[in-house]
Amino acid sequence: MKLQEKGVRQESDIYIFNSSLVKKSYFYQMLCIGHYYCMHNYTVSPNTLDSYLLLYVVSGSMYTVTKDSGRQVLAPGQLAILNCYERPSYGCTGEVEFFWIHFDSHNIDQLYQEIRHRSVTVADRNAVLRYFSKLIDPFTANGQPSEATVNKYITNILTEFFDYDSEDQERLPERKFDHICNYVNNNLDRKISNGELAHMANMSPYHFIRSFKNEVGFTPHEFILRSRVNTAIFLLRATSLSLSEITYKCGFANEAAFSNCFKSLTGTTPLKCRQEASGRIESRKKLASVELISRQDPLKEE
Repeated sequence: MKLQEKGVRQESDIYIFNSSLVKKSYFYQMLCIGHYYCMHNYTVSPNTLDSYLLLYVVSGSMYTVTKDSGRQVLAPGQLAILNCYERPSYGCTGEVEFFWIHFDSHNIDQLYQEIRHRSVTVADRNAVLRYFSKLIDPFTANGQPSEATVNKYITNILTEFFDYDSEDQERLPERKFDHICNYVNNNLDRKISNGELAHMANMSPYHFIRSFKNEVGFTPHEFILRSRVNTAIFLLRATSLSLSEITYKCGFANEAAFSNCFKSLTGTTPLKCRQEASGRIESRKKLASVELISRQDPLKEE
């Protein structure tokens, strides 16, 4: 969708996301997202959309003005988070390209308080660009991303704020196999071999398996299975996807193989896992209802 704002070039885009109330209690909820190309006269003062805002500068520079941090300048490769409930202001100091996301969730207030540096320079710009693209691309194809996808990539973006040492603000060094673990987690729906991963690590399969286990604590095969099952647990608890859909998304050959592996690692079946999660949700709903009633003043007789 094109939105004519002062200082926003015509090639800019904005997309509104229609989320489900069903998943509001456990997903990050994206309200809207944009890819803007702006001129020096683009300003928002203040932002009155009740939500949180992520800004990522691709080129050029921006400024933000907030109550707790004052005025800050964002350079290319910098990511910032703003609490729009506090009515921040921001704008451009020249020609700039940037991505932005308005989002919210039930626990974002607490998370926001834990973020010590409200703007950070990301280590892997391509990765962050990919996160935003994964959220925008479905809109350009006349669709919209799934809520699980929205939650995944907003979480990935927010993680950037915690990937710094709290004392000296320097990025913590990556472990040797972080890129392997990331590759596995992003390709669970396909077959992944030790040979393929060893080639990515520039090692022989034998040396790779030993080195990987020493650092990660599991063999590559064990790590892949645990990643598949952990993802399945999330999908079982956080989505309404069928068992067959989860089987496919998590890379299992069939539902029998999925159930056997799941039970071996968790001690329960996928169906029981989903039922237990549903039961806990219903229990919490009933408890919340009781608490709400108990807080009401009793009716007084006239």
